[in-house]
Amino acid sequence: MTAETPDVGRTTVRAAAWALASATGKRVLTLGGLMLLARVLAPHDFGILGFAMVYLAFVEVVADLGTGPALVYWPDRRDDAAQVAFIVNAIAGVFWCVVTFAAAPYIAHFFHEPNGTLVLRVLSFTTIVTFLGTTHDALAQKELKFRERSIPEVALTGVKSAVALVLAWMGFGAWSLVWGHVAGVIAWTILLWVVIPWRPTLRIPRDLFGPMLRYGRSIVAVRMLTTLMLDLDVIVVGRFLGVTALGLYQMAARIPDSSVMVLIWVAAKTLFPAFSRLHAEGADVRHGYLIATRCVSSLTIPASLGLFFLARPIIVVFFGPQWTGAAVILSMLAIYVGFRAVDYDIGNVMKATGRTNTLVWLTAIKAVLLVPAVLIGATYSAAAVAAALAIVFGIGTLITTIVSARILNIRLRSIAAAFSRSGSAGAIMSLALYLWLRWSPPLGNIIQLAGGLLLGGAVYIVALRILDPQIFEWLRKMVFSRKTASADALLRSEA
Repeated sequence: MTAETPDVGRTTVRAAAWALASATGKRVLTLGGLMLLARVLAPHDFGILGFAMVYLAFVEVVADLGTGPALVYWPDRRDDAAQVAFIVNAIAGVFWCVVTFAAAPYIAHFFHEPNGTLVLRVLSFTTIVTFLGTTHDALAQKELKFRERSIPEVALTGVKSAVALVLAWMGFGAWSLVWGHVAGVIAWTILLWVVIPWRPTLRIPRDLFGPMLRYGRSIVAVRMLTTLMLDLDVIVVGRFLGVTALGLYQMAARIPDSSVMVLIWVAAKTLFPAFSRLHAEGADVRHGYLIATRCVSSLTIPASLGLFFLARPIIVVFFGPQWTGAAVILSMLAIYVGFRAVDYDIGNVMKATGRTNTLVWLTAIKAVLLVPAVLIGATYSAAAVAAALAIVFGIGTLITTIVSARILNIRLRSIAAAFSRSGSAGAIMSLALYLWLRWSPPLGNIIQLAGGLLLGGAVYIVALRILDPQIFEWLRKMVFSRKTASADALLRSEA
């Protein structure tokens, strides 16, 4: 590696550290706020905001026409590409504000929640605010400025939780969650403009609109299908099982979102730009993928299995006994997010190497399988919907891995080996947790949870230390070594 070559490995590790710190801070604030709000508000209150957020999440996926990821991917003309993304986002924010305001009664009727009309109309104005900040957010990701990005990310959650808590204690009910979200989005956009110094101009780089939108077209298709798959369960639960069931379902989903999904999110946000850099340099990203998979799976596998076994004490301790119905939902969702982690890893490589069209078709296959499975699950319960999600993603992830491995010329045996060590350690940990839950005396949920976490964590670390000591050596070098080459070697070395 020459002196002029960017140290992709060290930059990525630093970005990942800041991204992890930001995501962890957000989730800690979120969980802390939810622990208090769950004791003041009812599941129905959370469900009212929940269906509105599902709709807004879909809007955020399609509105920018993929210009955000295109900006992250674009190899040159950084300011011109950012200008294109900002123009598209500004127009999209106004357009979707108007559409949401007009469509609010129909969306609320779909979920059988007439009170949701006014909620959606209030939240429609957040689309303008959100899309004024998305270009700056994309620039932060492109340049791996996750330290700067962590400030607005944490502020969004902190402001949202603080405002919601104050209003909830004042008796505003579901509206406390609505106004908390509005305040958080405003804080996020303002701080992004503060920490990312880029500013839009009156210049219109017309020649970049076509290429960036063509790249973004495939990204939007992937994101639409992905969002459909990720939110279809929520839509179906809210539509067929009611807003109260939706509140329980979404509360259960908060736990993996605050643990396993943090790891997946950090990997997605840091590995995609890192793999894009390696690909732009002409380097082989396959070895980097195998190393990244090996490291990420060593964290996501025990986290998913731990949630599966400790679901009930987690729900009762964090949210109270009135939320016990969410425990079996959490167990099923834990398995689902474990499969999602595998999907994200291979997807990052496919996007970084420009194979977005293939991702569209692979995502479409999972969507086709998911729709009937989730609808069948809805005829039974919210837990059955979560189980259907886990089964379909297990099958879909297997298909995606096989097809992508052939396209990228990665041996399936090598991919399996990347998972084998942490998978074996996870199996040993699962046995220990099963025995703990089966034979431990009835000491209360707090002790059962604390004992399970300590026992499971200790068993897993010892087992992984025996089965894969190299991961601990990598961690030691990344944290304590001052040699620039050590971090860069992590993504460039062979598995």
